[in-house]
Amino acid sequence: FEMQNIIVAVILNVIVIYIVLKTSSKIERIIGQNGINIIRKIFGVILLAIAVKLFTHNIKLLFI
Repeated sequence: FEMQNIIVAVILNVIVIYIVLKTSSKIERIIGQNGINIIRKIFGVILLAIAVKLFTHNIKLLFI
């Protein structure tokens, strides 16, 4: 990966996160408490999948 691509990706992520955090109260009103719980569970599964992938990759490197 080139440094320019990483910097652009970080800046874009910061902008998206800023927008989401600024509009979070509006988003909460639109999707409601059940929608928030569903999104929380979906992101939990995604985070778990990333953790499992990193763990298995590092374990493979350990034994190769």
